[in-house]
Amino acid sequence: MIWKKEIYETLTSCATLCDEFATECSRSTDIENWYRCIFLNLDCADICRQVAMLYVRGSENTRLLAKTCIEVCEKCAEETCKFDSERCRQVHAMCLQTIQSCIGILGMAQDQELESANPSVTPTSLFYGIDLRETLHN
Repeated sequence: MIWKKEIYETLTSCATLCDEFATECSRSTDIENWYRCIFLNLDCADICRQVAMLYVRGSENTRLLAKTCIEVCEKCAEETCKFDSERCRQVHAMCLQTIQSCIGILGMAQDQELESANPSVTPTSLFYGIDLRETLHN
């Protein structure tokens, strides 16, 4: 799979932002209200970081984790919507962007499967055999 830099950057940016936001929330005076948000942000950061590593490595398991990442990012975005702050809106937007990147990963993998099943370009190995026979008969 040929990876796209913007997908990797989105995943790592989401991981960084969610880590920072969880840390900020844990310093809040009313931490009880932020409890679920903190843990969802930490989960989101961890899963985004893992997907980014698998994605860059070209792992066959990237799609499996990307599906999970979509679910975790959805929960994280939903939870941050419950609070009204600029930082919450940033996290929400970042999670939505990451969901789109994960959908892109799933789409790229499906395109690759279709391409391998129905190649649009004839492999050069077929031409090599034809060229070799012409050389032998001449």
